[in-house]
Amino acid sequence: MIRKILGIMAGLVAAYLVILAAEAVNHWLYPLPADLDPSDNAAMSAYTFTLPLPVRLMYVGGWLAGTFAGAWLNLRIVDWRWGGWIIALLVIADGMARNFEFAEPLWMQAAAVLAPLIGGWLATRLHRKPYPGEPLLG
Repeated sequence: MIRKILGIMAGLVAAYLVILAAEAVNHWLYPLPADLDPSDNAAMSAYTFTLPLPVRLMYVGGWLAGTFAGAWLNLRIVDWRWGGWIIALLVIADGMARNFEFAEPLWMQAAAVLAPLIGGWLATRLHRKPYPGEPLLG
């Protein structure tokens, strides 16, 4: 049981590191305007609707890739399929909480649910734990 909990925690850390990396690339490519206060939720909501499509798609890609990475790492540690789905559900919960914090376009709200589900599904489908004596990538 402790190993499952640690696997989920490691998976969550991996998921959020990948998501934060995607967001960092977004902020590097498209920095916030100098006059925008990030703590003002109304201003951030209005700014979100003005972002170009590639930026929005990078956010969605980060959610998918982060969930995939976290679920896959969890499966490598524990080999318990439910752990990958738990990570996907926690990433979805974070996306829902973010939607309550500030508004996003409807398709991004849907993607905040679908991208983690797809990432978790891909991780569970592609994961194959090697057995002793078997090559890791073979």
